[in-house]
Amino acid sequence: MSYVLATTHSKVQWYKFNFNSSLKEGEFVLLNELDLHEVSCFGDKETAKLAAKALGLKTWRYVKI
Repeated sequence: MSYVLATTHSKVQWYKFNFNSSLKEGEFVLLNELDLHEVSCFGDKETAKLAAKALGLKTWRYVKI
């Protein structure tokens, strides 16, 4: 499993940075936001999988928020 860093607001923004020994506080860029009020959320992976299949998606990624 992999993890990404994101803000905790209802409009989620993703942190982009170079993770190395010279990482300094504040050296990051916030990428596009995901508005959690606009997307469907599911209680478990199985329900999300059913929705993805109903939409006809061939591939998708589960993201736990």
